[in-house]
Amino acid sequence: MSFELYLQCFGETERLGLPRESIRALFPVDEASSEPDYWRLRYDSQNSCDIGVHTLATDVTKVADFYVERPCRDIRLWDSLFTVLNMGSVVLFSPEGPLIISKATSGTGIPEEMLNSLGTPVQVHSGEELRRIVEA
Repeated sequence: MSFELYLQCFGETERLGLPRESIRALFPVDEASSEPDYWRLRYDSQNSCDIGVHTLATDVTKVADFYVERPCRDIRLWDSLFTVLNMGSVVLFSPEGPLIISKATSGTGIPEEMLNSLGTPVQVHSGEELRRIVEA
């Protein structure tokens, strides 16, 4: 797929960030071709993509948001993204799709400007459901 997905923290999670190493451990980062804030993921010869990470200005061990370039179809990617959605107040969106949340977020506290531009959030319950909604 040739688009980007964005995962963004808000509320208290935006202020505190998410543990960088916990997020990185969820993905098969190809160390040889990655940079500190740009990770190349390799699932197999058919499934790869890249993640760009933005850390908190005050703490580089905490992630504020990240994006996935050309997300692959491998369900392990989508399960990992779903795991990140459950780590705090986190939303996922793409230019073509809806605002996506997990049950952990429950839609409370999402910034008004985000709701105005991306619409009513859709709640997902699994990586498979997340992939299906993004691909629709």
